[in-house]
Amino acid sequence: MTAHIKTTELGGPSVPDRAAVEAQLQRILASSLFRGADRLSRFLHFAVTRSLDGCPHQLKEYVVGREAFDRKDSFDPRIDPIVRVEAGRLRLRLRKYYETEGRGDPVHIDVPKGSYVAAFLAYDAASKLPPLAQQLESPSRASIAVLPFADHSPEKNQEYFCDGMTEELITALTKVEPLRVVAAPSSFRLKGRSQDIRKVGDQLKVATVLQGSVRKAGDRVRITAQLIQVADGSYLWSETFDRRLEHIFAIQEEISQAIVETLRIHLVDGQKASLLKRYTNNPIAHHLYLKGRFQWNMRSEESLQKAGDYFQQAIAEDSNYALAYTGLADASTLLGNYGAAPPTRVRVVSKVAAKRAVEIDASLAEAHTSLAHVLATYDWDWKGAEEEYRIALSLNPAYATARHWYSITYLAAVGRLDEALAEMTRARELDPLSLSINRDVAMLLLFQRRCDEAIAQAQATISLDSTFAGGYWALGLALEQKARYAEAVEAFQKALLFSHGSPRMMGALGHGYALWGKREQAVAMLYELESLARNRYVSPFESALIYIGLDEREPAFEWLQKACEVRAYELVSALIDPRYDGIRSDPRFHGILTRIGFGSACPVGS
Repeated sequence: MTAHIKTTELGGPSVPDRAAVEAQLQRILASSLFRGADRLSRFLHFAVTRSLDGCPHQLKEYVVGREAFDRKDSFDPRIDPIVRVEAGRLRLRLRKYYETEGRGDPVHIDVPKGSYVAAFLAYDAASKLPPLAQQLESPSRASIAVLPFADHSPEKNQEYFCDGMTEELITALTKVEPLRVVAAPSSFRLKGRSQDIRKVGDQLKVATVLQGSVRKAGDRVRITAQLIQVADGSYLWSETFDRRLEHIFAIQEEISQAIVETLRIHLVDGQKASLLKRYTNNPIAHHLYLKGRFQWNMRSEESLQKAGDYFQQAIAEDSNYALAYTGLADASTLLGNYGAAPPTRVRVVSKVAAKRAVEIDASLAEAHTSLAHVLATYDWDWKGAEEEYRIALSLNPAYATARHWYSITYLAAVGRLDEALAEMTRARELDPLSLSINRDVAMLLLFQRRCDEAIAQAQATISLDSTFAGGYWALGLALEQKARYAEAVEAFQKALLFSHGSPRMMGALGHGYALWGKREQAVAMLYELESLARNRYVSPFESALIYIGLDEREPAFEWLQKACEVRAYELVSALIDPRYDGIRSDPRFHGILTRIGFGSACPVGS
């Protein structure tokens, strides 16, 4: 049978016949994006063939789990989220396919959210409509950015409260499908700027924007909120609330409900409960938590220490405050990740806090994300980490932090770089202005040895904030791989300046000097790290890195062994980081990989 694609008279999309769909399915399965993805390929083949056969009843979650993923008769989708998780991954992989290899394909296959039934569209050469993947990028009415509420209080001392309320509204709305909500870091990037709503909408790819203000005096608070349509700047909804401070939860609930009702989003079972969920009824604990989140969002060593203190105070006020435990876990793990505290110390605090959060509320995506993060970065429990990340994403697919950390601390770490980049791309769609996500896109490109693209992405990250040390760090690492050592050293020097003397940037600079042949300067950085270690924690990895650059293997492996003993964060990327390439052939490096849990893996470049 010859494939025939029907088109409309105007050349727009139409429904293709079976042969055309089957031919397109084979093109997709033969692509580089799907050739090595057996599980996703099997899922896609099952969904397409059952849809073509007119058997939607065979595309229920239980049946898909049994038929496509070989689950047993006892399979319970409520406990095992494999189908939901893999469906999200499949949608991302299809989107990437149509943005790259399948850009000009005549038939588009999709598995729309909310169902596992495949959808098909055909395009002829004269079609003026964008491909399905591009349509997904266009803002729909069900998309929103919540801008930071302005502090109109007389003493201008309520920024933490304004930011906290903004973040809590964002968190609540992310649990409402099909509403697309821009993550908090991107919204906060716009704080303090005069806002042109149309520019905001274009920048964040949203159709609506919520903005407002807070005026607090004594125990009373006045909150104004306006939901604005980006296209013409018109108000869709506006309200002013004059209440006692103890009623803040009720105000947030009213605002969230008004947004959902105004955008005409139908809440399915369970969504309304999630939207109105309260995690504490203790106003003192709540305020302490908001102060902790305010400090956590600054992401400096000092602010993370303060954040941990506030979260502990919130827990002291309410010992069942799950979000406060996740905050404590995340503040602690980031201190270890940044090289600001010994990982062996933060590991205990983080794991206890994260597990407690899960015990209190197993439906909280943030809790599972916190636990997954510590399992990956400090326990090196790769199976446990993946399970927790998948649970988190099944609970809240719009939680950008879960997608970000799942990508960089698990998928990339175990060598699944294509999946990691697809997951990070989804995180960036949810949080387009996040500096750390944009930096880690560059890192993933670097791990794939796509150095020119990594350089361009690092430069794009710096363009978002010219003082972001992480952007210069990623740029320097990519430049090193192109043997552009002078430029790399210049980038590391800026990273060191903007990080206020971070040991991580010292190690990177020393490594850059070593590769450039500037031995004296590299050794000087070793002495500086030694001196700094007398007064604060310094990761052994930084010294190991400089010795790797100097090609002095004995001291390099001595320091790497010390890094293993303290479970240094940088070891998570040992399988795929090009900085290790010079020692991959050494049997001692395979011993380190085994210790981390990668004993059966094949090191990149070996």
